[in-house]
Amino acid sequence: MRLRISLPSFSKALSTVPSKRTPFPTAVQELTSFLRDGRPNITILTGAGVSTDSAIPDYRGENGTYTLNPDYKPVFYQAFVRSDDARHRYWARSFLGFPPVMTTQPNPTHYALAALQAQQTSSTHQPGQDQDHTHKDHLGYVRTLITQNVDGLHQKAGTKDIIELHGTLHRVKCMSCGHERDRSEFQQILADLNPNWNEMIQSNTTSSLYSRMNADGDVELNTAGQQDLHSKNLRQRILDYHTFQYPTCSNCGSGHYKPSVVFFGENVPKAVKERSMQTVLEADGLLVVGTSLATYSAFRLVKLAKDAGIPIALINLGYSRGDALADLRYDESSTHLLKAVANELGLGEIPGLVKKHFQHTLNVIGS
Repeated sequence: MRLRISLPSFSKALSTVPSKRTPFPTAVQELTSFLRDGRPNITILTGAGVSTDSAIPDYRGENGTYTLNPDYKPVFYQAFVRSDDARHRYWARSFLGFPPVMTTQPNPTHYALAALQAQQTSSTHQPGQDQDHTHKDHLGYVRTLITQNVDGLHQKAGTKDIIELHGTLHRVKCMSCGHERDRSEFQQILADLNPNWNEMIQSNTTSSLYSRMNADGDVELNTAGQQDLHSKNLRQRILDYHTFQYPTCSNCGSGHYKPSVVFFGENVPKAVKERSMQTVLEADGLLVVGTSLATYSAFRLVKLAKDAGIPIALINLGYSRGDALADLRYDESSTHLLKAVANELGLGEIPGLVKKHFQHTLNVIGS
């Protein structure tokens, strides 16, 4: 069976907070026990909610993409493949949206999850010895992390053995020959092809060019009104994404680059699907964090765990499609709960909250 990413939709009746909320101290103790029981073979599944404290919006939270803009329509795979217009639109928006993705930093949720995976150390001091000896003799709690996110923040936080279910924004790949290149390198190519657009980024005027940042790393452009891309007043420029240029493949000379992410309407690669399913089946516990599980590619992993009798703990603010499948369900901020659990487990200090706002980040890119 192929896994195709479809546009998620929930009825308003379902999008509600669970009726029974576990007291926070109880949640900390229960989740701590869950991790100890499954150590060292816990698998984690994360979604957009883990990155909201890094100021990357989620999809269905209070300030989510679909919450604030119910009419939002992402670029679909078939449109990107077939339509030059769709590619102009995508790369124009991505050009403005990628710089803050590069500079955004992990938040305590990312660091707490990395700490759960890291091999724990202990120190001993023997009589007659001048120094303590550090031993890496305690396994971590987590073996593998599966993420739906494409922002790369788990890697920045130090997590290893990551399965990127929906790919990554940090690479691009030719749809014809498969040639790959780094997205930061590709950003410079786009800048060279589009000096007028790049001038606005370098002049710190980007905040007037878009209405909001979306969870997939692009922006919604302000395209209303008379196009004046060459206005001397940068803040009065109205952008038309049809003017945005993008390159053909430097390897085959004719193919078009696509971000290495799974678009809506596109299939999850078979190898990724099979590895994620096998990882879940081999786990002694599944911890789900920050996701409504709207996409079937993620929901089926939770269902797979349930059918296999694998214990499931779920942390998410608001409704999740997996609520009825979870053995433990917490309607809590993952930042607060996981920091408390990390403290209970003696994992050391989790870095504090550094919440950046994309508008501010874009404003300082050229500084």
